[in-house]
Amino acid sequence: MIKQWMLGGLVALVTLGAYAADGPDTVKFYKPSDTIVVLGAVPQEIPVFVQAMGNPPRRSLWGIPYYSGKIGDKKVVVAITGIGKTYTAMTTTLFITEFKPRLVLMSGTGSRTNPSLRTGDIIVATHTVEHDYGSLTQKGMVYRDMNSPVDGADVKNNFAPSPSLLAKSDPAIASYQGPEVTANGATYHVAVRKGVVVSSDLFGVTEQRIAQLRSDFNTDLMEMESAPLGHVCETLGVPYIIVRSGSNVTQEAPNDDYLRLGPIAAREAAKFSVHLLGYL
Repeated sequence: MIKQWMLGGLVALVTLGAYAADGPDTVKFYKPSDTIVVLGAVPQEIPVFVQAMGNPPRRSLWGIPYYSGKIGDKKVVVAITGIGKTYTAMTTTLFITEFKPRLVLMSGTGSRTNPSLRTGDIIVATHTVEHDYGSLTQKGMVYRDMNSPVDGADVKNNFAPSPSLLAKSDPAIASYQGPEVTANGATYHVAVRKGVVVSSDLFGVTEQRIAQLRSDFNTDLMEMESAPLGHVCETLGVPYIIVRSGSNVTQEAPNDDYLRLGPIAAREAAKFSVHLLGYL
């Protein structure tokens, strides 16, 4: 069953790749600094980065808190976007404009739509989709192209980091020693692989929607920020990469499970992201 599902996923990825534009390899519209902007959606997603920077003082950009320093030999700015598509787009745009980074890295959590994923397992996103963009019908979502501010040009609702940037994650994945975690009555070592992350302004979804996310996109994780970040970065011509860790199972009412499992996933995503920074 799992093998059949994974094969179907490969077919889905090939199909997605046939029409999706890849993100840029290099910055398009400004001379980049040597800074990497690191973004998490909520406060629990950034303490690992702040500690790795040596706990620098908190600063503020237009009222949004951030931290600036180095992780290893990488100059980084770390900030919280806030939850959802609007806050993510706003904060990403603001920090790109202010710091002119050479790269944006998003780290955080997502609910586990793929039943083979465990809490804490990590996905480096090969594709992201805004799964609430289109028409909601009796039979589920009908997706459509987006229209950009550039003369209303059509944009595929599918955002993918550049292949060359994703390739840099391969040695990071291969060399990562996943920490041991205990969750949902089991103890295991965190696994990392590439996969598909979908986003919307929906925290919980119905079983019908979950089934469609699996069949339409081969979804591994569902959350609220990655696709809008990819959307912004591709529009503004900025390279980006996305790391998400599984928290609760995707469900209609995830509140208690998210509160219990979200901190584990946030910590594991950040740990791997710190490791990944060394390869970027």
